[in-house]
Amino acid sequence: MRARLVSLGAALLLAACASAPEAAPGLRVDGNRMFLPVTVNGTASEALLDSGAEMSLIDTRLAADARLAAFGADEMKGSGAGTQSVQFAEGVTIEAAGQTLQPEAVAILDLTDISERVVGQPVAMVLGRELFDAGRFELDVARRSLKQVSRDIEPAGAEMPLTDADGIKQFEVEIDGRKVMADFDLGNGNEVLLSRPFAQAAGLLDPARVIGTKEGGGIGGPVERTIVRVGMLKIGGRTLTGVTAAVNPKDEGAQANVGLSILRDFRMTIDFAQNKLWLEPL
Repeated sequence: MRARLVSLGAALLLAACASAPEAAPGLRVDGNRMFLPVTVNGTASEALLDSGAEMSLIDTRLAADARLAAFGADEMKGSGAGTQSVQFAEGVTIEAAGQTLQPEAVAILDLTDISERVVGQPVAMVLGRELFDAGRFELDVARRSLKQVSRDIEPAGAEMPLTDADGIKQFEVEIDGRKVMADFDLGNGNEVLLSRPFAQAAGLLDPARVIGTKEGGGIGGPVERTIVRVGMLKIGGRTLTGVTAAVNPKDEGAQANVGLSILRDFRMTIDFAQNKLWLEPL
């Protein structure tokens, strides 16, 4: 799931906690989704963790409970078919994973559709990339562990440079012999997502490679995606075969998007501020 704003910048003012590294309490993994305890202006809740959201999203009900003052009106573009109305709030303090985050703004919108259609359980908040902008973190999904780590210690695993594209961090993977920049998207709990132009160029839409169709899409409503079989995916020093991927029906977005269905098999060290990612196969 990805949140992209039409007219609001994504510059963030963050305050990072410099305490000794400890695992974040209460990291909950449900399928290919991760949830963290959070407080929003002192109001306790739980957030879906999504490194592919350039701004944190807060459901209208949690915003009311936390007494956030909503302002403005805009349309948010996600991975769905259309857009969704959104407002904003400033002066919000978010506490999560031992960090105190003070983003420039958060988005306020009704997350009912995302809760019911995409996640399958109530979502009060989507915690975006602000967390990973605040420091270096080690994430081990198998151990339910997320903790801040020192930059003085070199992480294990393959180091992969990160780049920025439309507010999302990307890294290089190889799909059927083609190197491609892929969104690093911990909020994607489904298949690897491919753009239609890339899938066509790679021959993945040939009838022999097509498995079927599947409803997908995040903010903006459902879309029907073509499901294909990727022969080989190289990522973080590991080669995967027979990977299932979904093709975006629209000719837009990143060439590829890799989510937790693939990334959970690695111990990840994530440092957005330094544009670095390490993937250590488990």
